[in-house]
Amino acid sequence: MHLTDEERCQYRLEPTPEVVEAAWATIHSHEAAIGDLEARIQGLLSDLRDLRYDQAKHRAAIERSIGLITLARRLPEELLIRIFTLAVADGWTRAPVVVSHVCAGWRKAALAPQVWTHVYAECDDPLVLERTRFWLGRARGAGLHLTVSASWRVTERQLVELMALLVEKSAQWKSLSVKTDMFYLADLVLSHCHHSTPELREVDIMTAALDLAASSISEVALLQSTFAADKSPLLSSVSYISTVVPSTPIFPSHIANLVLEIKESPSHHPLSAESLLILLEHLPQLRTLSLSMPYIYEHDYIPSTDPARTAALPALESLTLYGPTDMNELLPHLHTPALRSLRLRSLEDLGYRQRPIGPSLVRFVRASAPPALGLLELHDIDLAPDAFEACFAALPALRELRLHECAIGDATVRLLHAGPRGLCPRLTRVDLRWCGHLRGRALVDLVRSRLRQQRCAGEGDGDGDGLREAGGDWPGADPIEEVGVINCCFVTEEDVLDLARMTVCRLVMRESEDYCRTCGCCDNQRYRTRLRLRHISELIEEGHNMKLVL
Repeated sequence: MHLTDEERCQYRLEPTPEVVEAAWATIHSHEAAIGDLEARIQGLLSDLRDLRYDQAKHRAAIERSIGLITLARRLPEELLIRIFTLAVADGWTRAPVVVSHVCAGWRKAALAPQVWTHVYAECDDPLVLERTRFWLGRARGAGLHLTVSASWRVTERQLVELMALLVEKSAQWKSLSVKTDMFYLADLVLSHCHHSTPELREVDIMTAALDLAASSISEVALLQSTFAADKSPLLSSVSYISTVVPSTPIFPSHIANLVLEIKESPSHHPLSAESLLILLEHLPQLRTLSLSMPYIYEHDYIPSTDPARTAALPALESLTLYGPTDMNELLPHLHTPALRSLRLRSLEDLGYRQRPIGPSLVRFVRASAPPALGLLELHDIDLAPDAFEACFAALPALRELRLHECAIGDATVRLLHAGPRGLCPRLTRVDLRWCGHLRGRALVDLVRSRLRQQRCAGEGDGDGDGLREAGGDWPGADPIEEVGVINCCFVTEEDVLDLARMTVCRLVMRESEDYCRTCGCCDNQRYRTRLRLRHISELIEEGHNMKLVL
């Protein structure tokens, strides 16, 4: 604060009584003014609080009005029931109870029997009987999807009481899932399934061999007899996840889909080709088969000593093998004339060294001669160039090729070019990921050769003249409809744009049936963002001609 000379002099002299009195008067007047201002502030704050309160009341009224017209209240009851059913099926076990507290409309929909059809019986819960009885009562006559979970702490009496309750509704069972720590608990569950299950379609068994050393039980032996064709005629799918491979046939012979996942290969019960063939040869109606083999090996996989030993699977259409590459030696022992899709995945990402599988794969495709095989997927599996050529030559009907971290090179891709000697003429989709030996120009040339052949065919007189002029008397090759390229280091951005000008070029994972979504190995968001920003002008100008999936 700026002081005048006269005011400054007052601070240099001893104050007189008159100065002291004037100072106190000034102080009291300012304190009074401050008090008045504080009172005004408090009044304004009180008014502000009142205004805030009124504002909150209006907002609450708006929210109530929005709640009256919200889409959630206007959804048809059938759609709400469907949504609640999907929520329960996705694992939200308490969904029927929670949603019934939202409003009267939701409560009415939540009381529908189909919302209560997924019954999760956790045997370690002391109230499992009361909860299960309540759920079954709500489900009434609807089809039931049962999950029975029991740890080693559960007593036999608890499990028997629960199964007695569930078996009363066995005519309504649509699926059954059993999750236990011990084999004998799983067998105990199945031993009480003595009634017919005419609506049962799916059985999932997940168990461990914690009691293997103390018991002779090595598999869920009652699975086959409990769900035989005369008791469960509609059963089509079985999933069996365990620590060791069963030593005897345990699966119902009439099933169409089997998922077999084995965790270990112990020294006293090693994984072998013979044990797998014994299981498979009793399943003549199998249409899809998925084998996931051990992560933990105490004993190596034992191949078959008899080259002529085979298991005939005449109806098999889809085969998936996931495990160490030496397990692929099983392939030549399978006869699958109706096979349409073959997926081979190794454990290389877990540190297992690969063994060459080219000879076994070539023998399989040649001996089995699946004329309809349209999908070949190799995940973290390398083939030599001659093995690639032999496989392609044996698969004339191949329509989709998926390679993940494979050492495929330019010369191998040139084998697929259109021409009299071109292989896989029906190939229309190619998906390549982490293929570090392949240049983008090779893919561009492949797509261009198929397009050029198609144009030559169109210039003929309808009797194949165009094809004969283009390269002789041969049936022609289909154009490449889609190319997927992810994390291939020698495929440049220019190559990607050239591909997108000729066909669909996809830089993202597939929406469905994409194994990499579970691994998270092919997420290339940063690359796709950079490509979009660097070539934004080209993408805008050629948008109608650029078929790029980002």
